[in-house]
Amino acid sequence: MTNTNPVQQLYEQQPYPVPPTDMSGFVNGHLFPAGSPKDFFYLYWPDKPYSQDLDILIAGCGTAQATEFAITNPKARITAIDLSARSLEHTKMLLDKYNCTNVTLCQMSLEQVAELGQAFDLILCTGVLHHLPNPEVGLVALRKCLKSDGRLLAMVYATYGRTGVYMLQEYCRLLGVTWEPGDCEQMRQVLKHTPADHPIVPLAKRTHDLLSDAGLADLLLHPQDRAYTVGQLMQWLDDCDFGFERWLMQAPYLPQCCVLAQTPHHAKLKTLAINQQYAATELFRGNIHIHTFIAKALPAPPVIHWESDQWKTWVPIRMRGVTVQTEGLPAGALASLQQSGHLFPVPSVLLTQDNVAMYQAIDQGETLGEISKKHPQTRDFFKMLWDFDQVFFRKA
Repeated sequence: MTNTNPVQQLYEQQPYPVPPTDMSGFVNGHLFPAGSPKDFFYLYWPDKPYSQDLDILIAGCGTAQATEFAITNPKARITAIDLSARSLEHTKMLLDKYNCTNVTLCQMSLEQVAELGQAFDLILCTGVLHHLPNPEVGLVALRKCLKSDGRLLAMVYATYGRTGVYMLQEYCRLLGVTWEPGDCEQMRQVLKHTPADHPIVPLAKRTHDLLSDAGLADLLLHPQDRAYTVGQLMQWLDDCDFGFERWLMQAPYLPQCCVLAQTPHHAKLKTLAINQQYAATELFRGNIHIHTFIAKALPAPPVIHWESDQWKTWVPIRMRGVTVQTEGLPAGALASLQQSGHLFPVPSVLLTQDNVAMYQAIDQGETLGEISKKHPQTRDFFKMLWDFDQVFFRKA
């Protein structure tokens, strides 16, 4: 029977991401998949003991994601689904190559996950929900197979930063450009002449997708995608009975973590509810093209908050991806800290003689309350590190 699903047709002809063959960077620990429980367990469950014994669903695994998670989480039980037979074939080749035996592969649509008959501690769904005919149906399906204390890590497209994408998608539709290799190469040649102030240019500098046929097809020739503003995303989660926990990388959404902190509007922004702060910062930036977030099965306040003395019970842990720079620093700085996972410009955090001792207390097993007995500025310093995605916490 001829396949009439245009999204499936695209990924059968142009498997995405471009199928890799070398996963040694994940084997040796130089690379790590975003959101891997091995590195981000306490970002999902700061109040639970660390465990590698997890049931994980990768909903829309593409060509490589299941292998990345299998290598880095060998004691987890991973189920990976995808519409594309070619993507699953490549995934199986990688799993066999790297002797990964903890993954079950299934060819199915995301909306069919109930047929698995399982409940999961963690569901990863990055770059899939926005390609469904009805994303609400897909999100509800994921909600129903998430354990009561489970977490969802999802990525969906963001509206404002993709303005240029949608302009060029319409351009390609008008000209009848297809995802055939010849058309992709012609489109790549045309893009060399894109005006320097076209809205696609900032995004083109952040992605490698335009360098490959599969990436170009996924970005500019996709038959079905939509995008969300912060406000629309929060309403969508609420409608589907999910509770928003946090952004995977939250600093780009916080006014205190961008140039807005230096403007006359900073005080006014801080009077807004936190979701309104996220929305205002998204509007000010104008270039956020994806939203990657953690949600939980039941709407409830985030586990980490700073309004009461609860913060004193947390033990700080350095977040993976933080780089330390000791050269070219402003006067008085001993080092600058930057989170390499940020896709959008965020100022560095500066270590000085006043705060370096507090920073050195990270990963030493002390609670913030114990640290605060020696350093009165503990709460403000670690709240800043938390805002800037430098640390997360576990319950003592």
